[in-house]
Amino acid sequence: MKEFLRTVALQNRRSKEFEDAQLYRELDQKNFDDFEQLWKPMLEARRADFESWEAAAEGDAQDSHWHWAEKAVDASTSMADETYAIECADETQGLMLVTSAAFARLEIQRGREIVYIELIATAPWNRPRLVKKAARYKGVGRALIAEAINLSYQLEFNGRLGLHSLPQSQSWYRDVAQFTDMGYDDEKGMQYFEVTEAQAKAFLAND
Repeated sequence: MKEFLRTVALQNRRSKEFEDAQLYRELDQKNFDDFEQLWKPMLEARRADFESWEAAAEGDAQDSHWHWAEKAVDASTSMADETYAIECADETQGLMLVTSAAFARLEIQRGREIVYIELIATAPWNRPRLVKKAARYKGVGRALIAEAINLSYQLEFNGRLGLHSLPQSQSWYRDVAQFTDMGYDDEKGMQYFEVTEAQAKAFLAND
């Protein structure tokens, strides 16, 4: 059942003001409908501008094929998986799927439990490279990652986290969030990042 967790602040890029948004655990029909009716048409239209999946990174549209409803239904049957949504202005602004059935690769924490972010996305209208004009909200991804770290603490994983990044997000994880870049993962076909206990504390301190 969808559960309200707390209010988070998102910055409206157009007005420069901060607005209250709602963070939820588990997705419901509204989130599925928003993805299918609002997100998907924009993502697919932008994806059509590029000849390949790799090139679509330039337009921030590489996740146009993700099926959130199916992923959420699968997650609801697993004790290790959780889904999250952020809503603001009566629209779904961000979605995330995580699992606690994962283990660290970084030498200083190798083999220890982590929360792994399976999927994370902000609404297409929040992506400057996708909409080609002033995007709407800033801070959606940061708020979702902060919640994944909070879950890691709740599970007594001390903030440890892992994720694979689409090309357009790699510089943010590396240079802004300052997560550890573990290099290219041939199996996933993406760059892998891991968060140490110290990095988790620093991220939340700057949140």
